[in-house]
Amino acid sequence: MGLDVDRPGLCGFRRPGATCRALPEGERMSVGDSGDMTSPKSARTRERRELILQSAANLMAERGYPSVSMTQIGAAAGIVGSAVYRHFDSKSTILGTLLDRVVKTMLTGTREAVASGRTGIDLLDTMVLTQTRTAIENRSLVAVYLRDAGNLPVDDLRSLRRQQRQLIEEWVFQCEAISPYASESELRTVVQAVLALINSVCTYDNPLPADQQVASLSRMASGALRAGLG
Repeated sequence: MGLDVDRPGLCGFRRPGATCRALPEGERMSVGDSGDMTSPKSARTRERRELILQSAANLMAERGYPSVSMTQIGAAAGIVGSAVYRHFDSKSTILGTLLDRVVKTMLTGTREAVASGRTGIDLLDTMVLTQTRTAIENRSLVAVYLRDAGNLPVDDLRSLRRQQRQLIEEWVFQCEAISPYASESELRTVVQAVLALINSVCTYDNPLPADQQVASLSRMASGALRAGLG
């Protein structure tokens, strides 16, 4: 599944190279908020909030959003369920926070690649590599997004779709520079297929080291993109 503007499909949230609390390989993510967190109390609040989000992402990836309770999220984070409500007013708010940041991370990575000065197929290869690294490093969130984004409230879902469209449009625009005679529908089909290829490995446990997954998958995705653009 790729990024369908009518059915959310892409996820993964940790920008390549970002640091975060140690989690099992392939399950790491950075979910911190921006802002002034310099005081000890603020730092503790941020740390607890991040741990809740990380715990929720892993549980939802394993069991599915409907099967995870706030009590279970709290237990995984080492706190009572009622304490979770000090940071998030509902389970859907947690889901919305995770998935909103997923798409923002993908958009940021794509825009940074475009701003890097690369052009043509070299730029597309960079976009593929960035997308692949982000997905592999955040496979729990990718799995949650592929399966559970439809559980978001209507307004949150609408916001995600809007960001998804922006991401798809950026990819299509860059592909058009390589294949100017292809129709927009043809280019969108290619982009959706390539993103689906990247995302697909995040829905099952993969024993390969993350670096090997990134290298192999990015080669395949770049090859598929070249083939699609003719």
